[in-house]
Amino acid sequence: MSSILLDLSGKIKPSHLEVLSTISDIAASFEIPFFIVGASARDYILDHVYNRPAVRMTMDVDIGVKVESWEQYQKIVNALLETGKFSQENRNHRFLYGDVKVDIVPFGSLADQQKNIHWPPDQTTIMSVLGFQEAYEHSITIRLRTDPLLEIRIPTLAGLALIKLISWSDGYPIRQRDAEDLAFIMDHYEEAGNLERLFEKEPALMEEEKFDARIAGIRLLGRDMAVIADPETKAVISAILDRETGEQLQYRLATDMARARPTREGAFDEALALVEKLKHGFKEIAG
Repeated sequence: MSSILLDLSGKIKPSHLEVLSTISDIAASFEIPFFIVGASARDYILDHVYNRPAVRMTMDVDIGVKVESWEQYQKIVNALLETGKFSQENRNHRFLYGDVKVDIVPFGSLADQQKNIHWPPDQTTIMSVLGFQEAYEHSITIRLRTDPLLEIRIPTLAGLALIKLISWSDGYPIRQRDAEDLAFIMDHYEEAGNLERLFEKEPALMEEEKFDARIAGIRLLGRDMAVIADPETKAVISAILDRETGEQLQYRLATDMARARPTREGAFDEALALVEKLKHGFKEIAG
């Protein structure tokens, strides 16, 4: 697990700080690891660190908790509700803290072999948490507050891209925002601390892409995703990218990505070309 520390003290919404501080205290009391996932992770890195704000900033907080059983997950839920500050919506993982929506998704050994979780009591609601383990293992630390100290794990952009692509595919067609978030990560990956890396450590890649740092950055993102992915995750990601590129009857991912660029001429063609570059980079490592 990476130990890179990003200091975001004073940059996070007070309501988010209150939510995360409460969850951190409860998780620590049960010795349960957790990390931030979702669009809030995107905003913390790209906006607060690299000054690349998304058009659609999220008001939600998404958390992944690594638990061994549903009983352990329920301990967290009960403790949250006992604070009197959280209420639970009808959805299994959705909570409210004032006007902040908080999703708390379990992953770990309670998932089945396909990395699906089956929500009790009837287990008819199924959610994929494929990619969560790798994203957590390669996560970094961010400091959200200095006094009192609050430090929390967060996925790298490559880890977040893994989760977003799988979530989009698993929830299609209602997860268009995951495609938009993936497109935003792709658009800015070279600017998120990777420019020096591209020029100094990946000169061949830059030359192949005619020194277009944005395009080279997307291939680099694909490589980085493949480096951290487990074999079963590699297989799923490869299948998604194969299905969304090449000769196909429809291109769902590129279509959803293009909808985030409604005023850009040739948005679909551009989106499809970028997905091809992501696939190129991923396959260079994954095979």
